[in-house]
Amino acid sequence: VLYAVTPVELVTVPPAVGLLALGARTLHRHPRARMWPALGPGLALLTVPSLLHDFFGGTDLWRVVALGVVAVGMVVIGAVWRLQAPLILGSAVVLAHGIAQLWPWISSSYVYVPWWLWLGIGGALLIYLAARYESSMRAVRASFTAVTSLR
Repeated sequence: VLYAVTPVELVTVPPAVGLLALGARTLHRHPRARMWPALGPGLALLTVPSLLHDFFGGTDLWRVVALGVVAVGMVVIGAVWRLQAPLILGSAVVLAHGIAQLWPWISSSYVYVPWWLWLGIGGALLIYLAARYESSMRAVRASFTAVTSLR
């Protein structure tokens, strides 16, 4: 059942587009409607199956490009229209997609660089983060408040 249709996007994208249209209509008709119940399932159905193929299946070029474009589009739409669900879900997909695509280079750099250099980089990063902790916590609180105040 899982691999019966190739590509899997043939069976996930049409229902996702329908769910997104239904969610957009709900948000338009009911101004008090929340973003996650309205758009979350459609956005997840649109991106998560392709993201799972990044980690567990073969990576076709069209899927890599399409998922990247859709995820970045979700981030831009969420930021411009001040919508929480596309912004957060798109950011998570972009991050996971980037890690999945860059993992071969990340793992090869870990193999070829001595362990003590990674320890030194980690220590320097820890010192930097400790020095910047207080000012960054104010910015994190302000960012968290801004994201939670989105519709």
